[in-house]
Amino acid sequence: MKKHFLIPLNESKLPLFAETIGFNPVQENIGRPNGYPYYHWIQTVSGAGSVLFQHQEFNLPPNNGVLLLPQMAHSYKSEPGEGAPWKTLYITFGGMMAKDILIALGLYQSAFFHWEQEAPLSTFITEVLKQSDEATDSFSIRASSNVYEFLLLLKKYGKTNKGSSLKETSSLVTLYSLIDWMKAELSNPDVGLDEMATFINTSKRHLNSLFQKTFHVTPYAYFVNLRIQQSKKLLLENNSTTIGEIAMAVGFRSASHFVATFRKMVGIPPEKYRHLNGIF
Repeated sequence: MKKHFLIPLNESKLPLFAETIGFNPVQENIGRPNGYPYYHWIQTVSGAGSVLFQHQEFNLPPNNGVLLLPQMAHSYKSEPGEGAPWKTLYITFGGMMAKDILIALGLYQSAFFHWEQEAPLSTFITEVLKQSDEATDSFSIRASSNVYEFLLLLKKYGKTNKGSSLKETSSLVTLYSLIDWMKAELSNPDVGLDEMATFINTSKRHLNSLFQKTFHVTPYAYFVNLRIQQSKKLLLENNSTTIGEIAMAVGFRSASHFVATFRKMVGIPPEKYRHLNGIF
């Protein structure tokens, strides 16, 4: 019997949420020319299928899976002549922090993965489904935790298939190194697009194009978001640190510019954010 769980709509407010988690004992053929609206993972339990995306088709035997980004055109089908039906496990997920988490883990790409038979990736989703039969309201906060744990396991045990595009992999390595550099330069008010482009030895135009194509945001907007994230941490760590000191610590030349940017991105000024979190 096919198991399929749909998360309540209010769970979409979570930073990371599971839309569906399931097992399909007879995987049907699927074609999605416009992709799927959420991040989509599918892995083989037994039998065999193939998945097509980015004009490349790959077999998906047991201990193999594929992660697809939202709106990534794809299709998959069972392979005839394999004897047993193609059985699959799957997770679809989203959330306001889903992209940032995937970027931090180095997983933000549509790619095939493989792992050793004894790795917990082989059985993790099955165990989650078993637990859901034994507890009520398990697919709310618990589901969010399950997705996060799954991504950590994918990071630890999953290996990207050699069939993945070498050019795409090289670009991702470059961009991840840039993001690490951004994090180290948060307090530097002189960092702009010029400095970012110089760091990875490319033009500003190419950097903007590559970053937006990969992460769907400009590199400078991402950098500002990192600064605001760090400022939230500083606001809550020490109530004696002034707004001006925090502004300087995250690379703003003036407290007024920091306050205006924080208000625009968070919806409230930094002092109110601090108070709402019980820091006085």
